[in-house]
This record gives sequence, structure tokens and C-alpha cells, in this order.
Amino acid sequence: MKTSEVVTAVIAALLGGGGLAFIQALFSGVNSLRQGARAHERESVQDLARARDEADKRAASAEADRDYWRRIAGGYAYQLTRAGVEPVPADPVPPSQR
Repeated sequence: MKTSEVVTAVIAALLGGGGLAFIQALFSGVNSLRQGARAHERESVQDLARARDEADKRAASAEADRDYWRRIAGGYAYQLTRAGVEPVPADPVPPSQR
């Protein structure tokens, strides 16, 4: 048998024995897996973006609360100083300068 006859016989056997269906199923399975991975990656990216947005909202809310209470404390300190009450300690030192 010649090489071309062998190749022809192998191709005929594959096509006749359902080899083509197997190859198509194999390629469609690989393609489905790739598309599934892409969809999963998109969902993961969306979940990360959603978590980042929620964290930003929580940080902004905490910062707004902190600023509010600082203004309240500053107002009380001003009122007490104006009324003649001496603050304790008189010259506070921030932690960054200790």
C-alpha cells in the first residue's frame, strides 16, 4: 500500500466511523469551556467592581461622620474656651509629632 492509500483509508475510517462527529464534539466542547471561562471572568470582574464601589461608599460615609464629629468637638472646645474653661491638656501634641 502506498502512503496516499493509507491516508485515504484512515480518513474514510474516521468519517465512516463517526470520527468527524467526535472531532466536532471535541472542538465544540473546548469552545464551550473557553466561553464559560470568559463569562466567569466577566462575573468576577463585575463582583470586584461592585465590592470596590461599596467599599468606597463605606469609606465616604465614615469620613463624613468623622468630619461631623470633629466639627462638633471643635465647636464645643471653642464654647468652653470662650467661657473660661482651661482645656486639658493645654497644648496637645498630635501622635505624628510624638
